[in-house]
Amino acid sequence: MATRLLTPPARTRARQAVRALREAPDHYALIDQRRAGHLAGFLFCCAGVLAAVMLTFDPPDAPGHGGWLPAAMLILLSFVSGLAMILNRRTMRTNQLMATGLSGPVMLAALQWLTDGEPAYAQLLILSVLWSATVLPPLRLAVIAGVDATVVFLPSLYSTHASVVVQDIATIGIVWTLACVCAIHAERMRRIRRTLVDERVEADELARVDALTGLGNRRALDEALVAQVALAARTARPLAALVGDLDNFKQINDRFGHHGGDRILQHVAAVMRDVVRAPDSCFRWGGDEFVILLAEADLAEAQEVAARVAMAIAARCFAPDGTAIGITIGTAEHATGQSGSRLLAIADDALLATKAGTRA
Repeated sequence: MATRLLTPPARTRARQAVRALREAPDHYALIDQRRAGHLAGFLFCCAGVLAAVMLTFDPPDAPGHGGWLPAAMLILLSFVSGLAMILNRRTMRTNQLMATGLSGPVMLAALQWLTDGEPAYAQLLILSVLWSATVLPPLRLAVIAGVDATVVFLPSLYSTHASVVVQDIATIGIVWTLACVCAIHAERMRRIRRTLVDERVEADELARVDALTGLGNRRALDEALVAQVALAARTARPLAALVGDLDNFKQINDRFGHHGGDRILQHVAAVMRDVVRAPDSCFRWGGDEFVILLAEADLAEAQEVAARVAMAIAARCFAPDGTAIGITIGTAEHATGQSGSRLLAIADDALLATKAGTRA
């Protein structure tokens, strides 16, 4: 009798907790890091104003702490740092964001020391926590929370005041609660933005795909032409284009209807994808016309590919009455200084010339 092993609930919860703490690969890509820096600068300036007001009511006159001079320098540093971040036009790096999150608690710890452990300054940690929870990933936020807890309880080591443990617990509880709430809200916002980004990418991809055949459409062809021509010009490597047109396709539509014609176009597109090399691109130019771009292929190689495509379509694609489907293909090779549209025009002229010769 087979025994089924069940994952212990505690182990499952632990794995889920560890997974939740992992930094998402796109965490920083889903936030505006430059604006995050501007917000940090604004909060630094606000903290400086609040600290200056609080210092007027509780002067830093503790013995051996240097009086007003170090406190004034600390507040000035807060303002200068804040203004520098507000005026900064560059995107802050991830390590700079972490350093910004740590600098707030460190400066508040210094203020507490200057005021002989005055616990009121710990309330300013809320500003740091709000910013860190909305910007930093979970593990880095946990580090900030640990530093915040140290800042809150550190004055009890050197303060001459009676230790108010209940007040410290309440302060750190509020700080951590706000951190959790803001982090959850920020993650939900990132999840929404991630979904919107995925939907936009999918919409962009669909906008470049022909709905009937699944090949690239005219927009995708225009973009690929620009990229391939630029690459050929930069690397001096050959580039060729094939323009194909199904033979007597109008008569097929007249006899079997557009539904039958659509099925043939789908079959032809599938054969093209199978025959053409992976680096090359197939497109539906419009109606029953197709384009194939051959990267690093000269005219002779393009003609060989055209022959293989025509043979495969004739062997595998049939009208509803069993008649083999034919395709006429014109080829052209890119010349230095030539535009993508000119390359297609030459291939199209070759196609028309081939059709005219066939009729003759």
